[in-house]
Amino acid sequence: MGSEPPSIPGRFNRVTIHVYAGPTIPADRIRQLVPRARIHPPIRHGDLLRLAPIAGDTVVIIDGLWHQVPPVRHKEILDLLANGIRVVGAASMGALRAAELDRYGMIGVGHVYQAYTSGGIDADDEVAVVHTPDGQPLSEALINIRVTLAHAAAAGIITSDEQNHLVELARRLPFQLRSWKALRRQCVTAGLSQLYTRIDAWRTDHPYDIKRHDAEQALTLAATAAAPAGTEIAAWRATPWRTSFVRYWAARFHGPSVEGTTVPFLAILQHQQLYDPHYPGRWRGYVLSWICGLSPSAAHANPDDLERRAVEVAAARGVHTDYLTPGQRNYWLTPHESSHLDRREQLLRILVRSARLDSASTVWPSTLAEAGDLINQALPTASEVAEAFRRNDRLVRYDARHSIDRLDPQRIAAQLASVWGVDPDDQAALCAAARDRGFQDHHGAVEVARGYYLHQRRRTPARI
Repeated sequence: MGSEPPSIPGRFNRVTIHVYAGPTIPADRIRQLVPRARIHPPIRHGDLLRLAPIAGDTVVIIDGLWHQVPPVRHKEILDLLANGIRVVGAASMGALRAAELDRYGMIGVGHVYQAYTSGGIDADDEVAVVHTPDGQPLSEALINIRVTLAHAAAAGIITSDEQNHLVELARRLPFQLRSWKALRRQCVTAGLSQLYTRIDAWRTDHPYDIKRHDAEQALTLAATAAAPAGTEIAAWRATPWRTSFVRYWAARFHGPSVEGTTVPFLAILQHQQLYDPHYPGRWRGYVLSWICGLSPSAAHANPDDLERRAVEVAAARGVHTDYLTPGQRNYWLTPHESSHLDRREQLLRILVRSARLDSASTVWPSTLAEAGDLINQALPTASEVAEAFRRNDRLVRYDARHSIDRLDPQRIAAQLASVWGVDPDDQAALCAAARDRGFQDHHGAVEVARGYYLHQRRRTPARI
């Protein structure tokens, strides 16, 4: 990891510096500049939510993925800023996001960031490159070509018009194919071979990588706590900026690590929805408490009182079984429930089943803290989920055809029917059981269960 860095006075000596980088700057150079850095691959959607830094930490974003996978979202960065995390961006994806979020407190560093903020450049592909899995670049960033040509013009090697012409030829190339060799071919086609020969000889003697320069500047500033202070619109933190998407992303990506495997909260919740026989009772209390505007713990204090209050709240809002058509009642209730349950219990079941887990609804918890007693933390669910994920990964590595997307839904449905103690041929009962667990219907539960089916199969092999 290199020698110990010089001691930096105060709190900064105890923080962690996370660096997301790839083709712009190699890991060994990052360690030279920031010996204690935790180095991550180019950033993508979800990475910051998995990271879980603490207040005072610094996140330096240099490279990011965006073409083949969803890029890091703006509100993932806002979530860090709102929680006291210092976020620095430079060179590539970092410069682009900093130009978009500097008004909210993200810190931009370097020429590329300044070019974006000034309007000198405005396209994402200015910084885009194609690279190998281990970070070796296979193309050239347009911004690097721009700056090199600008330096050549300043040195009198080419004229301003020639500079602009060469930039335009490079800009027309798809970013995946953009390189100095490709630019040479463009020049040959355009009858500019001598111009390219002149600029190529000069740049060989004067190599310059503006993205690399900016990345090193940002890392040096981060390591010495000398990055400029961010400027922000202070009022944004008090606005309701956390949308249902942010809540869903947090649930989908953030969670504990089990033997090196991140287990998101959503996976823990889904596993208990599917396989914990006591989950429906907890979900019922959780939903009724939400309807009454109470803490979920109210379900344990006095269940009968909670149910009474929920019925009263529903009645005050015009919800009553007398107002349902036969079709509506049959949608939510099984034939047996319609004929044997009293109207009060029918209403309670309909209320619970209609409040399915939905990221657009505030009934939906996105963290263990929000879920409270909805999650039974005494169960080894995180370990079960981690092993399910590892099992799935092992099978795909062995044979790509073994993807969980190819699993037979009928087998999954049979597994769930066995676990839930429901007749697999009774579609109404299967849907009711799924809704009692917070799913939209039985088919929705089957799709969620794909990720856990293979691991769960060892528990009930004789019935599936």
